[in-house]
Amino acid sequence: MKKGAIIGFGKIAQTNHLPAFNSPKLKSHAEIVAVVEPDQSNMEISKSKHPELRFYKTVDDMLRYEEIDFADITCPPKFHAEIMEKLIKNNLHIICEKPFTLDLQDAERIKDKLNSSGLMFLPCHQYKYSPIWKTFKNTVNKRAGTILQFDVFRMAADPGIEITENRWRTGSPKDGGGILLDTGIHYLYLLYWMLGEPNKITARLPRIRHTGYACEDSAFIILEYDKTIAQINITWAANKRYNDARLISENSSLFYEGRNKLQINNNGSEKELLVPDASDKQHYVSLYSEMFTEFILSVEEKRTNPYLIEEAYQSIRLINSCKKSSDSEKTVSDIV
Repeated sequence: MKKGAIIGFGKIAQTNHLPAFNSPKLKSHAEIVAVVEPDQSNMEISKSKHPELRFYKTVDDMLRYEEIDFADITCPPKFHAEIMEKLIKNNLHIICEKPFTLDLQDAERIKDKLNSSGLMFLPCHQYKYSPIWKTFKNTVNKRAGTILQFDVFRMAADPGIEITENRWRTGSPKDGGGILLDTGIHYLYLLYWMLGEPNKITARLPRIRHTGYACEDSAFIILEYDKTIAQINITWAANKRYNDARLISENSSLFYEGRNKLQINNNGSEKELLVPDASDKQHYVSLYSEMFTEFILSVEEKRTNPYLIEEAYQSIRLINSCKKSSDSEKTVSDIV
């Protein structure tokens, strides 16, 4: 049985990470025994809800008193790099919520340390486990012309846990704020997983409606590959919650228009595939459970996966290029 700690006990930790670790497929392999939560109000309420867990205010205190095998980082992104360095130094396997880091230099440094550590590392890129995106990946034909488009419409940023003062999603991008880092990164790593590195990126990051935010509330991104073009349209400025996605190529097409149906056309033959609703956050628990199970099995078998480290690093390179394109109002062809 591998023992772990969650670092940062906000909404994603309480509604997705902890339930995933308590799922039947993981219960016999891993156990969360401790939590780091610096917010006093959240800590006190969480203690009463989870008497089985030991709570600490700092990572250092937790490391001093707990004997664990891994840590699951779910705190705001500006703390990720510092915490990962501490965990690597203490020889602990790591799960880390997106984004990997906020700074490309931090990403390069942590990547090198992870690669030389022999530790198992997992970025929380859970969308890859969805049947919808697995079907997209299996349908993409890199040798033929393909068009992909992803649309994600929301009315506002996720507020997180209401009792805390930390509204990092709507704060400065330097602290992890903005829809690009919150939602856009999911579609950037999906495209890297499906297609690899793009040749060019064109991005615009406007603030359309939420003038009280210290960051963009929308992101429009075009990624160009050899024979494929992909477009990501995401916003917190919509009047309703909605998702859709499409893939169009010479012989195949996929249309996902929200909810639980994916329309598939292969050489003129039509069919519908029942899939979980991509915008249903309750479904996320099953994605996290599958992802965490692979992580724990790798820890048990003393395996590492360098691709996951590279994928996390590349997601920050793509974010960096999107910001560079938006700032310069130009297409970026040197992905850095």
